[in-house]
Amino acid sequence: MKLSAPDHVFSLLVDYGDDPNAAPPHPDRMFFGRLIGHGQRHLLKQYSLKTRRFIGNTSMDPQLSLLMANQGQVYSGGLVFDPFVGTGSVLVSCSHFGSYTIGSDIDYTLLHGRGRSSRANRQGQWRARDENFKANFAQYGLSSYFVDVLVADAGRLGLREAPLFDAIITDPPYGIREGARKLETNVDCQEEADSQDQTPFSSAVRGCRLSEILTTLLDLAARHLVLHGRLVYWLPIYRPSYSEALIPSHPCLKLVSNSEQCLSRHVSRRLITMEKVKEHKLGDPNLSVVQRKFLDSCDNFRDNYFSQAT
Repeated sequence: MKLSAPDHVFSLLVDYGDDPNAAPPHPDRMFFGRLIGHGQRHLLKQYSLKTRRFIGNTSMDPQLSLLMANQGQVYSGGLVFDPFVGTGSVLVSCSHFGSYTIGSDIDYTLLHGRGRSSRANRQGQWRARDENFKANFAQYGLSSYFVDVLVADAGRLGLREAPLFDAIITDPPYGIREGARKLETNVDCQEEADSQDQTPFSSAVRGCRLSEILTTLLDLAARHLVLHGRLVYWLPIYRPSYSEALIPSHPCLKLVSNSEQCLSRHVSRRLITMEKVKEHKLGDPNLSVVQRKFLDSCDNFRDNYFSQAT
């Protein structure tokens, strides 16, 4: 017997519900298991946003971004893509586990570290010259895992039609702190430009619905994930109208997990993990399935969020 240094540690976990002030006389559930590893909560302090060089209004908390990397099963030598990269919080966590990372965003000024700082002690001041995207990777000694970022609309990346990424992990904009936007191509200028031998298209950024973001994201995963690669993303939910049957789907993707983070009594967001189980055929249209009831709920999420807040 080696009680001071046992070969195995067994634990009994007892669940008395979520309300400590109204615990039932008997536990709801009991779990018995063997310890197989320790947590890594020290990483929360190591990657804390309080000490990070480059942050924005939507920088993901390290606890959540590390969880997303775990859900995406990122591994050393893999390639991870974030199509709504922002300040790169998700990619920093993926690089911690040894994955090479690449991102894109439609916001040119953010990717290049332009504009005013988001830090509380520097409100109203312009960002410093070294307050930029690459600074975060350099700060944590992860520069060798940073591939690049693209200034691009997630729906118009211009990538080669082939499986490229081992995981796509992202937090799409849903209109609370940042609005959803896309590139609008003005095809009405086609004939005039052709007659003058000019560039045939002009473009501008416009707002778009959350439902457009979701269908674009699922199609992107179906086209560019390797087989058995994972898509991980946050999905905003208006709880009174939520049903798991309404989760967006794609014939090439299988739902792996669906976890809820409550934001208030009526709204939450769910961490959706999907796995690519079928190859996308070249030339196939976007086969994403998003039901009308869920589309309406998504597109009205901002209104629902602020109406409940008041």
